[in-house]
Amino acid sequence: MSATGLRVLLVNCNTPMDNLIPAGVSLLSAVLKAEGCEVRCFDTTFYRPADFVTGDEARAMTLQVKRTNFSELGIHPKPNAAEADFRALVAQFQPDLIGFSVIECTHHLALTLARAIADYRPEVPRIWGNVHATFAAARIIGAPEIDMLCVGEGEVAIRALAHALAAGRRPSGIPNLWIKNGGVERNALAPLVKLDDLPEQDWEIWERERFFKPMGGRIWVTGTFEMNRGCPYSCMYCVNYGLNRLYEAQGGYFREKSIPVLVREMLDKKQRYGLEFAYLVAESFLTTTRQRLEQFADLYPEVGLPFWVEARPESVTREKVALLERCGCEGISIGVESGSHEFRQAFMNRNIPNDRMVRAMEILAESRLRVSANNVIGFPTETRALIFETIELNRRFPRVDGVMCAIYNPYHGTRLREIAEAEGYIARDAVAGDYRKDTIMRMPHLSPEEIKGLQRTFPLYVKMPKARWPEIVRAEAPSPEGDRIYAALAQEYTERHG
Repeated sequence: MSATGLRVLLVNCNTPMDNLIPAGVSLLSAVLKAEGCEVRCFDTTFYRPADFVTGDEARAMTLQVKRTNFSELGIHPKPNAAEADFRALVAQFQPDLIGFSVIECTHHLALTLARAIADYRPEVPRIWGNVHATFAAARIIGAPEIDMLCVGEGEVAIRALAHALAAGRRPSGIPNLWIKNGGVERNALAPLVKLDDLPEQDWEIWERERFFKPMGGRIWVTGTFEMNRGCPYSCMYCVNYGLNRLYEAQGGYFREKSIPVLVREMLDKKQRYGLEFAYLVAESFLTTTRQRLEQFADLYPEVGLPFWVEARPESVTREKVALLERCGCEGISIGVESGSHEFRQAFMNRNIPNDRMVRAMEILAESRLRVSANNVIGFPTETRALIFETIELNRRFPRVDGVMCAIYNPYHGTRLREIAEAEGYIARDAVAGDYRKDTIMRMPHLSPEEIKGLQRTFPLYVKMPKARWPEIVRAEAPSPEGDRIYAALAQEYTERHG
């Protein structure tokens, strides 16, 4: 059975100018093309509304990353509105299936695009997938712009859906799909796919400009590669909490791709696309067996691309860091999140003492790797005092090249979302935003303005002497005086720390 001739339009609903090839959409395209489908992609990345502050810009403005400029490479926002170009592509391509990949902070964008083609062939299904569709399914399935949802993984479901449509059958009984048919047909989950059985990602659907990714103050031609899927941990603020619960009967969501298969794809993509850098999709890169890391260290030098990974501090050892250096790893981000051990235990399901975090950073400080500390502020029930415990923990680290500070957002599928709703910090139907920029929570003890002020001054508190803290406190304020003080401190910080 095949779906030869079926025209499928994939819609990558992305935040403006966030330039990293998404492995998920690339895999769906590869699966569909293997079944004989004709696939096109409408990508929203380069549609930037006027006065919009991008995630990278927000991080640079808060001293978390170095500034970069896509325009120096001739990469600019598209001139037209996304809705107009989307309508034009739909009219020209005449798709038989339209699939939207939606994360929570692009929910409204996806609805806007779907409404822009409301008059296009009503018999053509509009299906939403990705984590937002998975965990907000019951809340969004009623939207008239949505015909189906993919709950869970998409590769098996979209193949079966394509076969049904190509054969002229009404889609029904397809695992992972919620299908409107007068009511809502909620089908069971399919078995998890084996990552080695998937085809290589299809990158032909992306514009060349999509490969350029800022990293460490430079823009690289970057490829994204799925090393594993999911996470063995279930932190309460993370969607992997929900994914592991969703797939609990199958032993959890986490799986690993074999190293030879991974390396083979990386070699192919490096040659075909002129890659300069690799991002390895692994929620906690070092949380695996020593044997697997050694195999990676043996095979990866043939790829030879610098790469960046994320890791949990308890997984950091001298031996593992030495293996990363041997492979040519360029940078590592360590998940600190909060500086309070008690708060991490109670509200994150993370049981690691502060001293172990400091030890991990001491080991990394002895390496050649660029080290970032990932922090989050504005959790439900978190206080200003707890945020300063996080600042104090960061001050104990011997060397951190990047002090990152995200703002907690209550994403569907997380335990903390449930707590935020129960505490009345958000409405039940609230849509979370961009963790780099703002919060939707309203807590009586910690205002959004205070959270944003602490985010922008977080690196200053970490890196500057405590004698300067009275100035930094004043720089938190969103006022002309606060902005003036912040600008002066930020310039001093940049001159000293880059």
